[in-house]
Amino acid sequence: MHRLPALILLSLLLTTCIEPTTPDFQLEGPLYLVEGDIADQPGLSEVRVRRSNFRTLELKFDDVSGATVVAEQQAGPQVEWTEVEESPGTYRPPAGFAAAAGETWSLRVVFPDGTVAASTPETVPPPSQVEAVRLAFDQEGRYDDDRKRFVPIFRVLLDSSDPANERNYYQWDYRYWEEVLICLTCIESRYRGGECVVDNVVQRNRETFDYLCDVEDRCYRRVDGNRLLFASDQPFDGGELAGNPIGDIVFERVGGLLVEGIQYGVTAGAYAYGRTISDLVIGSSGLNATIPAALTGNMRNLDEEGEEVLGYVRAVSVASQRLYLERTTAIGEPLPRDRPINLEPIVGAFVPPRAPCEGDGRTPVRPEGWPE
Repeated sequence: MHRLPALILLSLLLTTCIEPTTPDFQLEGPLYLVEGDIADQPGLSEVRVRRSNFRTLELKFDDVSGATVVAEQQAGPQVEWTEVEESPGTYRPPAGFAAAAGETWSLRVVFPDGTVAASTPETVPPPSQVEAVRLAFDQEGRYDDDRKRFVPIFRVLLDSSDPANERNYYQWDYRYWEEVLICLTCIESRYRGGECVVDNVVQRNRETFDYLCDVEDRCYRRVDGNRLLFASDQPFDGGELAGNPIGDIVFERVGGLLVEGIQYGVTAGAYAYGRTISDLVIGSSGLNATIPAALTGNMRNLDEEGEEVLGYVRAVSVASQRLYLERTTAIGEPLPRDRPINLEPIVGAFVPPRAPCEGDGRTPVRPEGWPE
């Protein structure tokens, strides 16, 4: 079976904190892509299933619904995962599921066309300790190419400790929540029937309308860092990591900010895989460098002559801490708004609709750690 280089996976890891580059390579056939985590904390296990398409010359993946996903513990139970209704192609285990340190798990996927794939078993690493997450403000923290200026940022710093006399591997990431008032912006269009609808008058006047969230109380938006920060504990075995920089958040507005710093304990295989991707994406070689043979993942089609299946399903331990901060001008000056908020006006008895506080990371549920 032809082994297609797993550069495809990089498209899934390109985020706002990484400048995308168009890869230069040819696809020789369709493939499935499976990636995710089996975690030791409830609510953190998830896998995403996708399939390539060739409708355009651009690299695209479609979410795959209707797959059968089962996590299998070595010499233990099988746990069937279900598809998330509001997120096609995303599968999660039953509520309360958590693997335990020392357990060995793999994932088996049966695709709608009958293709069967499985991941190489991985053993959940021992848990580590995160003492605190801290924020350090810098008014001119970094240069923003899009804005063509230095922007104010909050640097996210993590304090953690490492178990002694054992080899450990880590990935660090972060996410944050903030309150939002506007849940949708329609450019040269109006919000009607659940979508932005082109309006000739609005288009001619080049108007942009903002729409309030459809909640009586607050709407929160979660933003994921998606950082590719991997490390071995060889330089600090058994020691403390104080002020480990794991990301930054641009100071765009005043108001509440809830930050979570996350430390994943990963296996040696997941570490090697993640470091390879990190080197390709943010290293000097760029996306169009020669693809190393090590980037093969741990997902396999059980039929060697069948369709290609790529990706990596990790067994991980997770440690995290959250910090709430009220952003004010006493800390520093936020970025000026690109434009003022422009609500569609009330005309007579007509009241503009409100946009849903759901999707794109938004939720009306107050996140844990946000003050009442």
